[in-house]
Amino acid sequence: MSEVGKLMTDRFLLIKSWGCGFWSDVDHVMGQLLAAELTNRIPVVYWGSNSLYSESFEGNAFELYFEPVSDYSLEELDQAGFTYYPPIWNGKNLTVEDLDKVAWAYRNLGDMMSSDANVVVSDVHYFVRPILEYIPKTHWAYGMTAHQIYRCLFDKYIRLKPDIQEEILQFYDKYMRDAKPLLGVHIRGGDKVKEVEKLSNLNKRYHGTIQSFIDRYGVRKILLLTDCQEILEDFQKRYGEMVIFTDCKRGQVSDTKNAPHLTGYSERRRKGIEIIKDTCLASKCDFFIGNGYSNVSYTVKRLRDWPDSNIVLFYRDLKHELRLARKRLKKDRRRRKFEKIHHKAGYPELYGGVNTYADESLSVNKVIG
Repeated sequence: MSEVGKLMTDRFLLIKSWGCGFWSDVDHVMGQLLAAELTNRIPVVYWGSNSLYSESFEGNAFELYFEPVSDYSLEELDQAGFTYYPPIWNGKNLTVEDLDKVAWAYRNLGDMMSSDANVVVSDVHYFVRPILEYIPKTHWAYGMTAHQIYRCLFDKYIRLKPDIQEEILQFYDKYMRDAKPLLGVHIRGGDKVKEVEKLSNLNKRYHGTIQSFIDRYGVRKILLLTDCQEILEDFQKRYGEMVIFTDCKRGQVSDTKNAPHLTGYSERRRKGIEIIKDTCLASKCDFFIGNGYSNVSYTVKRLRDWPDSNIVLFYRDLKHELRLARKRLKKDRRRRKFEKIHHKAGYPELYGGVNTYADESLSVNKVIG
């Protein structure tokens, strides 16, 4: 794009890191890329120091793994006369992480979609589903399901760095190309135990389904994706030389504090590459079994068009889900109330007040009592 063309553009959406798991952050990017299209903004993705997959406090971690989604960079969003939303941002602080974003002040989806600011900054996660209501009949995504839109967005915007593509291809050629039919299996442990109640019960459902795929389709190899060493060893005992897997960092099945994606790597880029590599290889399998509560499994589903009979994602029953949803909602309401009051006490100028309590501590009992 020419510099003249760039100067004529004054509407941008800066998509910052959500700061969670790798594909969770990419999911955040996907939703905001759709939002950028719907609001006629140029998207710029910047994963800063809060990204679990950055190599340093400087630089754009997103571009360690993917090609840019547009011809613009973060530096070009600092222009004289530009306005910014939420109003905490300006051209000089865009690389900084807003530690108060958990209060969701000025992060309402409708306000962000309707903002007239030159630069809207998105650092909180919205799935594609709540954005569906903003899609006009003239847009290509109109009438599509959220899953169909994700499929199109991945194909349209996600381009891996050449060295990552080459590493994936080398593994595929060596271990998978001549081993079809292939079954990909993604099974979680570690910190997922905190997110998915009764995860062990969910995991017990895998082996019966694996055996049914082996019997029905004559599966020759099983590509195992797991973050736990014990699960890998169990699969090797059960299925022997059928099991293939990448060389990546794994933890213990019940270790909730030291999951691989939460620990340090001597080369932090390697952490992201391992996740991308496993996910893309699984998408090249003929069949796939995964965890319906995992972004890795969902990304495998989104990377290609799977026949319904070739993919299984495990979930809990609806009654259990409703009970847990009520429990999570109650907990989240208390958290947001607590964080909003603390945010208002610390930044009263954003709420039309004066900070007269700067030196006073806020009683937790007053918040949740």
